[in-house]
Amino acid sequence: MKRTQKVKPKEYKEIKYTEPQLIAFFDSVGKLPVQPLVNKVAFYADSVFKDFIKPMSRQLSATDFDLLKRAIKAKRINARMAKQIFGEFTADSNCNMNGLFDSVKKGYVYLKIYPFIRNKNRYDEFAVSVADGWHCLGAMIYYFRGSKIIAKQEFSRDATEPEYFTNTDGENIVYATYEFSRGSGVWWYNYFFYKYDGDKLIPVLNELGNGNVQGSWIGRVIWLDATVERTNPLTLKMVYYNQFVKEDRTSWGPMVINDSTLVSYKWDEKSRKLIGQYEKSKISKSQILSYYLNDNDFLFIKSFHEPLKKALNDKENRPLILRYLTNVKAYQDTAGR
Repeated sequence: MKRTQKVKPKEYKEIKYTEPQLIAFFDSVGKLPVQPLVNKVAFYADSVFKDFIKPMSRQLSATDFDLLKRAIKAKRINARMAKQIFGEFTADSNCNMNGLFDSVKKGYVYLKIYPFIRNKNRYDEFAVSVADGWHCLGAMIYYFRGSKIIAKQEFSRDATEPEYFTNTDGENIVYATYEFSRGSGVWWYNYFFYKYDGDKLIPVLNELGNGNVQGSWIGRVIWLDATVERTNPLTLKMVYYNQFVKEDRTSWGPMVINDSTLVSYKWDEKSRKLIGQYEKSKISKSQILSYYLNDNDFLFIKSFHEPLKKALNDKENRPLILRYLTNVKAYQDTAGR
């Protein structure tokens, strides 16, 4: 079952601070160790990532595998056959149409294959979606290695269809985006990467795809958008910026951060992970995490301490940043940490 995290406005109590108090607070956050802040901010998304694709071990008979191939060609499957092949049928029994269009035979749901081709064999490593995830509750994606089902995931509008590339060690990595939050001027989704490892899919990388708040409740306007630039090696292009909200709460001050960079990822055999080569880019892992939409103001202040310190010397930005610091400190002083 999908776990959601609601992003709601923080409630700040009106507290007056002097400028020296706010600057002292700003500098004290800048001296905090970064790793505990990183761990706190990353925990929720990482826990979803590790549990998103669930392991299975179901070996199909030659007869059932042939039935599946026929169903894939027909692009549909009925409940009885789905239960026989997958051991379950979780889609809503009334979901026997492609959305509002009666283009699937009554009693059947859509079936779609996603081949991850390495050896010109579409049935070597592949995934199959059962039912239309945009319209059907309980739609699923099953991952195969040959005739064996090795993993499954819930398929819904909160995740994109799986894509793949071949890793430097010759094994396939599949990936999709997972949406954590969406609203008016708010969006947060991550890229989830999993690697074929024998008869398993193992989690190898969880990275921000888009962190975006264009509203005023957070006190700052943030945007980070990551796109897959290339896959050999895996490289994401990240475009990111930050502004602060003006007193009218409808407009923003000058850009404090406005940049783009490429981040490449190297396969590490020892840890069995894709490791970001952040030291070769203009953004760090902690800075990326500061664009998550959970409680990350301390991490933001810590990670971008130097550009924020420079922006405090700007006549237009200084009062905006001080008001933001007032909100963060007031929240800390009233809610505690």
